[in-house]
Amino acid sequence: MRATRRIALVDDHRMFSDGFSALLMQLREGHTVEVFDDPVDFLKSFEADSGYDLIILDLVMRTMNGLALLAAIRERKSRCPVLMLSGIGAEPPLAEMKKLGARGFVHKSADTDALFEAVDGILAGQTRFFGAPDTALDEDDDWQPRGDRPLPRLGQRQLEIVHWMARGATNKEVAATLNISENTVKSHMRAIFEALDVHTRTACVRKAQALGLI
Repeated sequence: MRATRRIALVDDHRMFSDGFSALLMQLREGHTVEVFDDPVDFLKSFEADSGYDLIILDLVMRTMNGLALLAAIRERKSRCPVLMLSGIGAEPPLAEMKKLGARGFVHKSADTDALFEAVDGILAGQTRFFGAPDTALDEDDDWQPRGDRPLPRLGQRQLEIVHWMARGATNKEVAATLNISENTVKSHMRAIFEALDVHTRTACVRKAQALGLI
């Protein structure tokens, strides 16, 4: 017998996804959650079996931006409702999410009630967009993309570092994850800041998001 609600959760932060999926299935009878930590693997599975009632996507993942994954889902003519999640402190790109057809957004720092309200509401055919927590802005944070601005070029390693910065990782954590020294991380960060013309990590992440780099 088919489960009442079948949900796909695409998030490469396994501690969060495993905990959330276990809690959801425990507190919502008849809900099943299939966890994917690789967006590409999800797309392959989705092409073979698209019978989900809800898809939950992380906004920032190492191998694919959540918005790019949402666009790929829509290119496959899927009308399955999508809920976006994010753990970054920068203002979420809600306009872009809505344009691509997302039905909701919840920040990962929200309490369980907010997450479940979003899931329940979207499954009921409603929309649920909850903003990110307030963050301090600096002089670089009002940057907006403009047609006459050249697109900065970042190397693959630099893009990886920006992705981890967006997830809140420290220099030490980035170095351990990428198996490089902290000094190398700092050197890359100086080059990244110069390429993006920013002076803080927050501004760097916001500008990278605005440019579609992450």
